[in-house]
Amino acid sequence: MDLVTLAALAVIGLVVWLVVERSGELFCLSWRNGELRLVRGAIPPALKRDLADALTRMKVASATVRAKKEAQGARLTASGVDDFGEQRLRNIFQIYPVATLRAAPRPEANRFLRFFGFGALIWFFGRRDD
Repeated sequence: MDLVTLAALAVIGLVVWLVVERSGELFCLSWRNGELRLVRGAIPPALKRDLADALTRMKVASATVRAKKEAQGARLTASGVDDFGEQRLRNIFQIYPVATLRAAPRPEANRFLRFFGFGALIWFFGRRDD
């Protein structure tokens, strides 16, 4: 095999891995400097406000919050917060039914960046009202 074929296979493998990894993801949020931004997926505005309020009250500097579909509902995970804080976010998340999460409106702004999940670029190009 030549180098071009190997590079093409590597790119195809990376794309397949990203699609499989994110296939069950409902949303991914990024928290920085007291602001919560949607990186991928869709989230009900009320849930986003509740999570932002909790992160503000916990005085978290930066965090990533993800929700994934599972067989019996959905599961929320967070990095950048302690175990107590993660449980607090899960308690807020459980208030919202899965049907509400799946029916959340998808934002129009930065669709291309959100599709590929470029979180850093969402912060660079994103607006405050997304």
